[in-house]
Amino acid sequence: MTAPYAAAQPTAPQELVVDEAELGPGVFSYWGARWPKWRQIALWFTIVFFICTVIMSPFGIWFMVVALRSPTYSKKARAKRVDLHQRGVVVHGAEGPVAVYRFTDLTVHQKITENYYNGVKTGTHYLLTLTGPDGRSSKLTQFYENIPHLMQTVQQGVVEAQLPRALATVQAGYPVPFGPFSVTQQGLICDAKTTVTWPLLDRIVVRQGVVRIMVHGRRTPQAAKGIFRIPNYGLFLTLVSNVRAQS
Repeated sequence: MTAPYAAAQPTAPQELVVDEAELGPGVFSYWGARWPKWRQIALWFTIVFFICTVIMSPFGIWFMVVALRSPTYSKKARAKRVDLHQRGVVVHGAEGPVAVYRFTDLTVHQKITENYYNGVKTGTHYLLTLTGPDGRSSKLTQFYENIPHLMQTVQQGVVEAQLPRALATVQAGYPVPFGPFSVTQQGLICDAKTTVTWPLLDRIVVRQGVVRIMVHGRRTPQAAKGIFRIPNYGLFLTLVSNVRAQS
């Protein structure tokens, strides 16, 4: 007897076949983000300043190359986009579609990093990694406009597509793995070593990109893992909530 749910296993890469009708109606397109006018002016001022300063000229040339490759100035970069459908995602390169992902067998990792300088926030870096069952992956960053919305929508798409199968797996007595954690009928397995039973689990705290497993009678986390280490992070939290409520 086989488990009704299992993490996607890599298969041999096959030729890309794009059938967007199979993914359902298009919902939204995420294009390369163009820079606002004030940022363009500031960038070109910096480039000119660095180039005019002999010692700093390599930095000026580097900034200029980055600028010319951005969607603001590059036609090829502007052609890149991510199309969100009801049942999946299509990633387009400069020449057309380069990857197709279906929510039913998609594995998602996300990482959000806030950068600070002398206590002042200077920016946020986003990384959304989509991996299909054939092992191919696409890394999406803040190159695309509205990347936080894309992250949230993709995670929700995976939840809606995979939650019924994941719940059926747990109810059948099989564990559902999520990187360092596994969800079972009895509780949450951490690092394949410790099982936190549902009555013992106090709450799951998500703060500053870290998932902390808190148990009754203990002030420090039983386990703490970065969100980027948990595949299908949204599905993990939803499955824990559902299984715990049914226990």
